[in-house]
Amino acid sequence: MVSSSNNAHMATRIDAKNAPDFYPTPPWATRALCEELLELKAGQNPLSVWEPACGAGHMSLPLSEYFSTVFASDLFDRGMGSYHGSAWDFLHIDPRTQHPAGSFDWIITNPPYGDFPQRFVERAFEHEPRQGIAVFVQLRWLETLDRTRELFLPRPPAMVGVFAERVPIVRDRWDPDASSATAYCWVIWRTDKRRGEPILRWIPPGAAKRYFRAQDLKLAEPTKPGVSGEALPLFGGEASA
Repeated sequence: MVSSSNNAHMATRIDAKNAPDFYPTPPWATRALCEELLELKAGQNPLSVWEPACGAGHMSLPLSEYFSTVFASDLFDRGMGSYHGSAWDFLHIDPRTQHPAGSFDWIITNPPYGDFPQRFVERAFEHEPRQGIAVFVQLRWLETLDRTRELFLPRPPAMVGVFAERVPIVRDRWDPDASSATAYCWVIWRTDKRRGEPILRWIPPGAAKRYFRAQDLKLAEPTKPGVSGEALPLFGGEASA
């Protein structure tokens, strides 16, 4: 829903049944995760990450600045690399065969809406990333009785990172000039450490400016599904389709 007066995007993000859900993450929000929450420095980490809902690369490309290996896949082809289609439906990839459990250090993504974020997290645990899982979701996703019983209590996150400023999310594109009435956060699970009490951390004001890069403007251009961009490096060579 878009306010005609100020281009502010509201909390409702519901697509028609079976319609592709494409709401790109502003690149600066991913850099904020890496710098502020994971405490990574660009170009200094021999780590691998899988982005299983890569869309047009709005998250995968910033991740490539912090991870030596990024594997980008998606059910839908939105122009990012070559690994898309039913064979790359994250909820149905068998961790015993296609990507053996433990193949990656991290799984990081902005999952589709509805009940998908929980399903993505549960599936990510089956893939056993060596260090952790991080999902970009609406702050209100931390609510609900069922999710608390089924996910947060048996598998409490290690950290929730709340943006002090709003992160504008726009359907089908990234608009650097958009504003938002919706609060988003990063929810992080660690698989390499013993469970403790979840840490609540605020991403300080000014992150949008601090983590903006001039090359991001290329990602603001309209994407053309079916036109693949430059493939990111793969973990362990060619992936099986």
